[in-house]
Amino acid sequence: MNHPLSFLSWLVAFYFSLGFLTRAGFPPKADLLTDDALSIGLTLFFLFLPFFNKIKVGSWLELERSVREAKKDIVAAKEELREFKNEIRTTVSMVTTNTVNLTVAGAAELRRQGEKVEEKLDQTGRQKAEEVEQELHAEEDVNYALAKVRIDIERLLRLIVGKSLNLPVMDNTLKFMSLTKMFDMLVRSDVGYEYLRDPMKKVLAVCNAAVHAQVVSADQADEALKLGSQVIAVLKQHHNAKD
Repeated sequence: MNHPLSFLSWLVAFYFSLGFLTRAGFPPKADLLTDDALSIGLTLFFLFLPFFNKIKVGSWLELERSVREAKKDIVAAKEELREFKNEIRTTVSMVTTNTVNLTVAGAAELRRQGEKVEEKLDQTGRQKAEEVEQELHAEEDVNYALAKVRIDIERLLRLIVGKSLNLPVMDNTLKFMSLTKMFDMLVRSDVGYEYLRDPMKKVLAVCNAAVHAQVVSADQADEALKLGSQVIAVLKQHHNAKD
């Protein structure tokens, strides 16, 4: 708060309130309240003026509340986006530096795993999974979409584990923790998520194969995106429930 401006504003508010009381008396006469509405309005305006950051009416004076919290949220979102972009770059660079032949589940097995996960989802979870799947299918490059599934699963596990350990997302303890270890920590805190281990393992195998430029069939990719969306929906529900 700007103290000189606050003092000046309150001084002006006192001036208008004094003028009103001089005319209307104290307590003010009821029949004068309407006639002196302008004085009352100006008194209140200058009384509360120091508590606002910006003032604007029409095209030149706007009243705006403090946006410190909103700015913090924006900074956090930008940091998360920056981290996501870095992970994408790292993932893509692995394609050019590694040639790995990974054994992955077929489309039928991925479909069976998806049915197992869907049984555990409530209506909200199913809707969230459908939304995530639609976003993934909107990507032009299926390999990019599969890489995004892996990154989102890792990001959500890091958020969940970080919250349980009271650690920031960028803490090195979390940054270098493997997916398996983070999932083990999730299961230790809630054994009810054990059913997710095999489906997550199989969908991540497909994602890793795609990242390493291994050929993934269209059916495998479709089932992996669907299963990955379900896993992401489960993790999002768990994370949101802890907020």
